[in-house]
Amino acid sequence: MRRRLFLLLATTAPTVLYAAEPAATARGAIASLEERLKAGLKVQAPADVAFCDRVIDAVRAGKLPGQVVDSTYLWAVRRGKKYPFPAFRVAILAKAERLGIRL
Repeated sequence: MRRRLFLLLATTAPTVLYAAEPAATARGAIASLEERLKAGLKVQAPADVAFCDRVIDAVRAGKLPGQVVDSTYLWAVRRGKKYPFPAFRVAILAKAERLGIRL
């Protein structure tokens, strides 16, 4: 049941989370992003956790658009693989490179 709620929020909330709102809501959106990335991508290895932290820091700093991270996350999860993190990593690095961002 908890996973259904998580997936529902992950698929419907991304466009709402990054709207111009007060800073308190933005902090909540970042925490939600962290939870989504680490739980939804089934991150286990310390190097993978560190990579997710770098992505989250880039979103917090405003370097990497949150919608890019959300769309890449959803793409990786919807692929239906047991462990979606490797696909996410490759895709987000490619998108960041196209935007001129170094992760």
